Amino acid sequence: MRIHRRPKVRSARARRLRRGATGLALLLLVPVTWSYVGYLTAAGDAPVTVRTVDWLRDHGFDRVVVDVEQLYYSHVRPTGSAPDPGDLPGGRPLAGRVAPVGVVHWHEVHGLALPPADVQESYVVPDRHYRSVVATVVRLDQRAIRTVYVPGLKEPGGAFAWHGGVPRAHRHRLVAAFNAGYKMRDTTGGAWTEGRTAGRALEDGEASAVVYRDGHVDVAQWGRDATRTPDVVSVRQNLDLIVDGGRPVAGLSTDRSNRWGTTHAQMQYTWRSGMGIDAQGRLVYAAGHQMSMTELADALVDAGAVRAMQLDIHSGVVTFNWFREHGGRAIGTKLFPSMPRGADRFLAPDQRDFFAVEAT
Repeated sequence: MRIHRRPKVRSARARRLRRGATGLALLLLVPVTWSYVGYLTAAGDAPVTVRTVDWLRDHGFDRVVVDVEQLYYSHVRPTGSAPDPGDLPGGRPLAGRVAPVGVVHWHEVHGLALPPADVQESYVVPDRHYRSVVATVVRLDQRAIRTVYVPGLKEPGGAFAWHGGVPRAHRHRLVAAFNAGYKMRDTTGGAWTEGRTAGRALEDGEASAVVYRDGHVDVAQWGRDATRTPDVVSVRQNLDLIVDGGRPVAGLSTDRSNRWGTTHAQMQYTWRSGMGIDAQGRLVYAAGHQMSMTELADALVDAGAVRAMQLDIHSGVVTFNWFREHGGRAIGTKLFPSMPRGADRFLAPDQRDFFAVEAT
């Protein structure tokens, strides 16, 4: 004989409490969802991964992101004995043997709004232990260019003349554009442009990209090599110098004082970028992936830098694009194919700040 048991009847009060708790949870999710969607739909071409990490960092999960990054990078080290063609300028395959460590063979870049003799690119193997790691390097004669610091819509934020992207009126003479430094909250330095502070105030001792009225840029230690004078139009600071006096700065391999970010971050083999000045005053840029900070510094020295600073790091952030005019449009080309962001980045408004290089 089958026995039918009467279901338990919940009290009206219990049902009301459950409905109330569910409604409250949904109500609390509304601003969270709205905030996250805002990050996903913000201007710029940043991938979902970068936007998600930005949202997490900005909403109290910075420690979680750092721990996950450290866990990932602690298991990622360079492998192989030769660079991948995708990590070389133009994706050109290597002819013959891999270049000796520290040797740069410069090649002119054609088709830009500059004479080829004024701009060169190459690659360098900075570490004999990891011959598959290369840094692509660029140098530009500053007598032929004008550099512009462009604040992003969010980083450092504020209303500035170029509104986070290269205006159409400037694209016919656009030569290149590349990423700036860390987010302001991740460095003790600041920025100053168009006559006012951008994001945070400038700090003495910080590595600084200093743009002057005539369009040339210097990489300097603020307060020692450069100060704010009437000729200075923009300053973007990021951590401490990594190259000074033509040599990597002492202490890079340990970073016990956290002068270049957290110690863990600087030991990671990840995407990195940097800029410097050589003895002839040329602007030097270097970028690559699966690099430590010491390898970046070595690459900049190999490229001739006498002073240099680290810019931003990690995938989805490091970007350098050449631009050539075709049919009245600026057509972008990645510095090397494996760079993850689009070749047209910086033509539309971007959340992050950057440097644009124009022909004079």
